[in-house]
Amino acid sequence: MTPLRRVGVAAAAATLLVFAGLSLWYGGRAAVADADALHARWVVSEWRDGSGPTFTPEIWLQTRDDLRHALQITPGNAQLYDDLGFLHATRAKGMGTPEQGSAAHTYQLQLLDEAIVSYRAATTLRPTFPYSWAYLALAKHLKGELDAEFWRAFDKAMQYGHSEAGVQPTLAQIAFARWNTVGPQRQQSTIQMVNTAQEQAKIRLLELAQHARVILP
Repeated sequence: MTPLRRVGVAAAAATLLVFAGLSLWYGGRAAVADADALHARWVVSEWRDGSGPTFTPEIWLQTRDDLRHALQITPGNAQLYDDLGFLHATRAKGMGTPEQGSAAHTYQLQLLDEAIVSYRAATTLRPTFPYSWAYLALAKHLKGELDAEFWRAFDKAMQYGHSEAGVQPTLAQIAFARWNTVGPQRQQSTIQMVNTAQEQAKIRLLELAQHARVILP
């Protein structure tokens, strides 16, 4: 082997070692993040299903902090952002309708702001995942922010999730609550979503329409 070739082989081997080291480092960080967030993600999953541990402020805070810590290690994890968004949006919604200007109302708006930031990050990382778009639209709907981002989130959720049984109720809730402002095109998309939904999902969507006093053709 010539000296020049030996140098080339050594350089290639060094490059491989660097890439291997980086892979192990990033893989290790991801494993640590997964371990740290394992219980927090279980809690969020259970709460999504209406089960799991009884809500307490202490459990909520610990779950939020664990998810935030995991995101510091793996900031590109879209699911962690979704879970954080769920935590904040659900707690805000659970507060009902506090008096305008009260401390509770201010805290509720802060929670919704946190949810919006989290869902916005999730949609950036997973731009075709309909759940993040739907929940971003819902958080802004709950906050009363009917801006361009709200309509874009609603439209993206409809585009990618109109046939998803888990997305349909959120879209319907928003559309029926804003029926007079969504416009004819979005009304038609919502009607089509209801008409093509599976039987059990369709029953739920029709109940939402009835509750909002929206008469569908």
